[in-house]
Amino acid sequence: MHSDVPAAPPLIAYIAGLTCGLSAREAIGLAAIAVLLILLKRARLSLIFFCAALGVMNAVRPRPPAEPDDRFVVIEARIDRDWSRRGDVSVLRVQPVTIYARFEPKPIEMEKSIRVQGLLRQNDRGELTLTVKSPRLLEYRGMLSKLDPAGWNRALANRLRPFVAAFPAEVGLVEALALGRGERLADAIRDNYKRGGTYHLLVFSGLQIAFAAGLIALLLRSLHAPRASDWLLLVFSVLAPLFIGPTASVSRASIGIGLFAISRILKRPTTLENLWCVAALVQLILAPGDLTDAAFQLTYAGAGSLMFIGKPLAAGRKRWLAYALGAECAVTPLTLFHFHQYALGGSITTLLLTPIIFAMLVASALVCALPCAAFLHVVGLLHRLCTLVNGCSAAVAGWYAAPTVTSLVAGFGAALLAVAFLRGRVRALAILAGTIVPSIVAIVVAHRDVVRPTLTVLDVGQGDSILMRAPKHAVLIDAGSRYANVFALLLDRGVRRLDAVVLTHVHPDHCGGMPDVMTHISVGELWISPRRFAGDCAQRLLDAAAAELVPIHLVRDGDRKMFGPMHFRALLTARTFKRAAENNSSIVLTSRLGRRTILLTGDIERETESDLAGRIPRADILKVAHHGSRSSTTAEFLVAASPRIALISCGRRNLFGHPHREVIRELQRHRIQIYRTDINRSIEVDTDGDHLFVHRQIDTPQ
Repeated sequence: MHSDVPAAPPLIAYIAGLTCGLSAREAIGLAAIAVLLILLKRARLSLIFFCAALGVMNAVRPRPPAEPDDRFVVIEARIDRDWSRRGDVSVLRVQPVTIYARFEPKPIEMEKSIRVQGLLRQNDRGELTLTVKSPRLLEYRGMLSKLDPAGWNRALANRLRPFVAAFPAEVGLVEALALGRGERLADAIRDNYKRGGTYHLLVFSGLQIAFAAGLIALLLRSLHAPRASDWLLLVFSVLAPLFIGPTASVSRASIGIGLFAISRILKRPTTLENLWCVAALVQLILAPGDLTDAAFQLTYAGAGSLMFIGKPLAAGRKRWLAYALGAECAVTPLTLFHFHQYALGGSITTLLLTPIIFAMLVASALVCALPCAAFLHVVGLLHRLCTLVNGCSAAVAGWYAAPTVTSLVAGFGAALLAVAFLRGRVRALAILAGTIVPSIVAIVVAHRDVVRPTLTVLDVGQGDSILMRAPKHAVLIDAGSRYANVFALLLDRGVRRLDAVVLTHVHPDHCGGMPDVMTHISVGELWISPRRFAGDCAQRLLDAAAAELVPIHLVRDGDRKMFGPMHFRALLTARTFKRAAENNSSIVLTSRLGRRTILLTGDIERETESDLAGRIPRADILKVAHHGSRSSTTAEFLVAASPRIALISCGRRNLFGHPHREVIRELQRHRIQIYRTDINRSIEVDTDGDHLFVHRQIDTPQ
């Protein structure tokens, strides 16, 4: 049976080729089969094999070599965006790097490119970053042409600058909605729309492009000029990415509009369902990495649910319910997977906000054309209305566990097969069933518990976070940086309540994520050391504890506590050291995992190690101090602890070179098995009482 969506089988074949892990030789074999099928006049089947071969080739094409760390380089790149502030650092994203300036750079006017000198390195996610420390190492060059659409965008943005001081939020919204510039959007505004599940409406994306294209088509068709409409849509699909910038969402919308225009110009009209598949296939051929991109997945899942679920099931006056149900089922598992958030009725909120956002878009366009306070007041009024609607949605929003990768692949793979080989209501119900599967798995994940005592060193990059669990009990030691989303990692492990959280010391790579943990997860008590407890992170932690009514325990040397079968003992040095005072004041914990002893050392350095060497027990498992720095893990301390397993928590390609080679050599000299989060990701150790079992885990992207 032929599919009523002819582009669906090639799309499935391409995705299969992209993900199946075949070699280039096997791709050549698939291409040869495609050629043979052409000779046999089986064009459709040939296209399927050709797309599969193309997917394999895109997956196996060589990656660029990793850049060596800490190189001082000179880079010149085209400017597509403006500077944004992140704390006390200014950030500018250009191709192929993100520039961090530790000063206030001068505003960008109509300059075409930036020339910058600084330290080039790769971060944990493999992205290139460049740090520049002096204004003398940064300069703007060239000027944008008056015929360049990017120059039109920049000129409009510059016209709004005089109003920034009086209308900071309104100008940020105008630039985001009308010009695709989100640099001025305050974090509070972003968070409000994210909690309501409507952030995708706020930035210039496919929605705004589709709206603009629809207006163009409607206007010209009302003037009885359909051919001019088709050609103008094609021109618009080319100009839009040049005006806004080649962002993923703009590219997706432009591809869809361009393909629609081409099909009409060639007098080969197609259905929206088939256009959906063709647009997805073209986008993935141009940018294969988009397959794992949250925005790509949410865009096509949302649009597909309306066409393949909502449309066939819609009937009577309540047809909106079918569309809402389809959108909820398709988008919810992806939202949980990427963001761990869900707002009940998010699709309904989107429907309510869409006309308000469009009204704000029209007002924003008027502001760009005629900058004045009156139009900005209108934008502000509409924004307050959106904030009110988002607040109602956020009231039923929450944080939840993510579905597993396997369940997503199985559920959405089945849905794609249904798109290709089923029709009508049967197809709609099959897609509905497939997309529900990951959400059910997420519920199961959220309620699972360990069956035996378990220690997990969470992969939080350059920081520490350790979870100890026993049936119905859990204790967290440290919580990484504030950007590590440790609470999401806990939710993915079924942890909804912590008996206690222990902060070894207040450095941000241990303390930063703890306020969020206490806000989102029920905590029984907070352990802190009164020594060297000061600073921004300490204050945020105390504020969170007060807000959540969490009792605080000031840890003293020798403190003991039982949480179910888990026994903890705290060790603190009696001395205060001048060198590395915060690190050396870390709380050291000894614990039991079944019949095995664990030694958790925070960031203590050689001074505290020497002071505690005579008091620590022999340990089966050692959490290596200070991320494997050469300032810790002395031979004397290793002899005293005599561990069998060493666990090191550190970030991939971190700035400090952790773990240092001297530490690794010392551990190897003592024949200690080494596990590292920069190599092994999250590390889980459990025991049956007699044996230790080490598992490596890859967490959901945060």
